[in-house]
Amino acid sequence: MLSSETVADKIFKILKGNGHTVNMFTDEGKATVDATEARRFYLPDAFTMVNLDETDNRRELKVGISAGTQIDQLKDTLGQLKNLANQSIIEYTLKTYTKQITPKDFDYQAQKVRDMNTVSEGISAAYGSTKSSYQQLESAKLIIKHNKAVNEEQRGSRSRNIQAIYIENADGERYKLPTNNLAGGRAMLRHVKEGGNPYDDFGKNIIEQCSELKKLKEFKRYTERNGLVNEGTSDIIEAVANRINTIREALNKSKSGKSYARFIEEFKARESTINEDDLSEIKDKFTVRTFDEGMDEALPYVNALIKEMQAVSEADDFARETLDSLVATINKSKVIRLKAGTDIKNDPENPLVNNTVKNALPQVQLGAIFEYLSGIIDGGKDQDQLSVLLARMNDLVDNVKDRAMLNTAANAIRQMMPKFTTKASEDVKVSDDTNAWQHRIEEVFGSYDINKLFN
Repeated sequence: MLSSETVADKIFKILKGNGHTVNMFTDEGKATVDATEARRFYLPDAFTMVNLDETDNRRELKVGISAGTQIDQLKDTLGQLKNLANQSIIEYTLKTYTKQITPKDFDYQAQKVRDMNTVSEGISAAYGSTKSSYQQLESAKLIIKHNKAVNEEQRGSRSRNIQAIYIENADGERYKLPTNNLAGGRAMLRHVKEGGNPYDDFGKNIIEQCSELKKLKEFKRYTERNGLVNEGTSDIIEAVANRINTIREALNKSKSGKSYARFIEEFKARESTINEDDLSEIKDKFTVRTFDEGMDEALPYVNALIKEMQAVSEADDFARETLDSLVATINKSKVIRLKAGTDIKNDPENPLVNNTVKNALPQVQLGAIFEYLSGIIDGGKDQDQLSVLLARMNDLVDNVKDRAMLNTAANAIRQMMPKFTTKASEDVKVSDDTNAWQHRIEEVFGSYDINKLFN
């Protein structure tokens, strides 16, 4: 296997050989002119970043391309980088971003390395011999056994070539973890320091997350290696990738005292069981000629993700049905009567007046408007149904991700505006009240263009 220094030098030669300007940075984010110590390679002429990641006992070559950069212009460069990754037995990932990326967008990766090499939330920097590394958190200790000699001159060497991880508590009791995941080991170190152990519910959860992470990564590689990413499976693969990132983030954050306290408070065991029908269905989706039975252990986790996706889909369907009913009710209403004395222009409860959600997500802003309107509508006939539907949309819109649905929801609010009236008569025509209300509507809602929520 090629050393990271050799791989980094080859990356630089590929980039320069294809005529690119290259800015290089170490894994701690410092600018460098030495290709062998570089781990981030930024191409300002193509707004592209090439990362050689070597954390958590793995190596990965990741290429990030900005929006607007034509992949065809980088075809030869990308082909050579992918070949280098394959020859060096390194995972290769290509990602296109929706914005123009700069080196600053990747500083969070450098921060992880800086955290690894410095004291973080009371955890000492790694130290030890050529075969063992240690990290302390007050009276708790993390012990890492290496299967290759540690090279002190090589940055991050104490986080690689891990053979086994042990946790030692204040009483000198030592536990061998059933995982070599270093982030999981540090999360367990924090848990033990706080009085827990690997066999209580949260300790088992840390170990389970490490196991799930390993199995999902194996499953993802299996699907990509066998060309199983297609129209019928892409949503599942995307969910798997998102879950991998979620677990990694959770394990890394768990070493922090503040994050650990929050995770403990919110902790709830995750179910990852699977019945035979679900097992067969997933195997059918990801079968080449014969299904690799080695992937069986990953299927309960994949099944849990599929169930979550189905639940989200069902929630979207319910929100869509509710929104359709709301639009239909608005359309058939000649007027929408507001409670006597309502003055939306000056009402401090109006979220468009008090600006309490001005900088919130579009879903949150729309939800606040739905909630406000549901509370100021007068009762009677379709009015009650309208109020109920508005309140229901307030509950549902927070989880809506579909842009078209959000636009429809915004348009529903807009369609209500000309129909507002405070007159008691049910036979009043819209035109009788339009002039009086239109002025207020334009002042309050007109100046607050709902379309801007989606710009």
